[in-house]
Amino acid sequence: MTPEEQNIIRRCRAVLLDFDGPVCSAFAGYPAPQVARDMLARSREAGVPISEKASTETDPMEVLRYLFEVAPERHSESERMLREAEVISVAEASPTPGAVEFMQACKETGRCLVVVSNNSPEAVEAFLKAHGLTKLVRAVFGRSRESPELMKPHPHLLELAFKELPVGPSDCLMVGDSVTDIEVAKAMRVPVAGYANKPGKVEAFRLLESDVVIQRMEDLTPHILTVIK
Repeated sequence: MTPEEQNIIRRCRAVLLDFDGPVCSAFAGYPAPQVARDMLARSREAGVPISEKASTETDPMEVLRYLFEVAPERHSESERMLREAEVISVAEASPTPGAVEFMQACKETGRCLVVVSNNSPEAVEAFLKAHGLTKLVRAVFGRSRESPELMKPHPHLLELAFKELPVGPSDCLMVGDSVTDIEVAKAMRVPVAGYANKPGKVEAFRLLESDVVIQRMEDLTPHILTVIK
């Protein structure tokens, strides 16, 4: 990590933390490809037309977007299917190595931490409660039940977060492991740390001009432990 990257972490006064990846593997107990297949199968049984391309989709979030497009009248049911699958899944998930220490470091140094996630708030809150982490998080901003189009990279979740946070975008640090996290942070002018937890992500995040790139959550903690002056 370069000195410039270290300074970006040290000077943040609040953290916007993605959930799936940086905090835990949200589909650990109910694998994402199986969730996607089950959502498609149940929708097909209900008479929803499923295209050949959509039938091979393995990302539940993309399946939710597709179902909203072709059967918006059933969105509440599609959303419920995914929400219930996420809650079942996180019950089997463990914290990402270094995540709890990072969250505790934010608390210890007076940095406000909020979760901004495309997962359902119910799943996020269930995981935090199960692992005794609720007290480390000021607020959870999860997927809107209204429309999957409000998921990141749409700015909706970050806009909600900034109504809660005592500081503006430039004083924050976004931590996420996906392209959408980097994109929304750049669009909102929030310094961002890309958590490159899979092969190819370091290069991808550098191309997207992520301000910081890490490969372990514990890489953030020593710099977050710097006391804000």
